[in-house]
Amino acid sequence: MNAAEMHRMVIPTFGRSRRDFMAPFADTGGFAGLAMEELEIFYGEDRIWEEFKGHGDAASYGGRWAAFSRASVGPTLAAGLDNCVVRAGDFLERLEGKMAARLAAAPERTVIPLAKMVMVKECPT
Repeated sequence: MNAAEMHRMVIPTFGRSRRDFMAPFADTGGFAGLAMEELEIFYGEDRIWEEFKGHGDAASYGGRWAAFSRASVGPTLAAGLDNCVVRAGDFLERLEGKMAARLAAAPERTVIPLAKMVMVKECPT
């Protein structure tokens, strides 16, 4: 594959801090008619890792994370294939298989930052 045929697929994700979430509300306490009522930042449990610690089956660990990734971001990545000769199903099969093998080769706990936000819509009086 030459450089002209190569495409990069990226879904940029990263955990955000309380300050990041509150930034739009910092000046006035509201943003686009919304006010932040509650914000809690916490780490989700990596259940696949916890199961792996119990059974030690690295192939199962890699397969479970790869299947989750395929379901959660696979359709977004496959949507970028519209001008490629690779069929979406084939692409997702290969992606999941290679990801499962890579994760099985070096299992590790995944950090899962989450946020619970409660916002209220400000109603004009």
